[in-house]
Amino acid sequence: MGQGQVTKEAIAKLAREECPFLEDFGIECEELGRGHAVVRMKYDERYLRPGRYITGGMLMTLADIAIYYAILSVVGLKPMTVTNEFKINFLRPAVGGDVLARADVLKTGRRIVYGEIRLFMADNQEKLIAHATSSYVLPEE
Repeated sequence: MGQGQVTKEAIAKLAREECPFLEDFGIECEELGRGHAVVRMKYDERYLRPGRYITGGMLMTLADIAIYYAILSVVGLKPMTVTNEFKINFLRPAVGGDVLARADVLKTGRRIVYGEIRLFMADNQEKLIAHATSSYVLPEE
């Protein structure tokens, strides 16, 4: 599948087929527009660390999937688009509820796509939990 409008339904189908672990993690796309995605991770006590904080690894997974979806909304459904670089800054703990990741593509090059991700508690979207940046490499045509 190449370029063209990518829908939430197409992203959900791709996730079921190529990334079935996302269902186990409670991660699903809530909003998708060209170069933008909002992805939710449902609260699950299995993914807590001491202090009852949601683990950093789960937050990183959520951020990575959110920017992946935002990138696919620009380049088309190319499953072999892969993470090239990922950096995250944790700003406050994620505690007691669902987490939302808002991802935006900032630059699309011939081989590299770059974007940013902001993570919030779903019930308090005024306080930033984490900020991440990422680049992905597009598959060779």
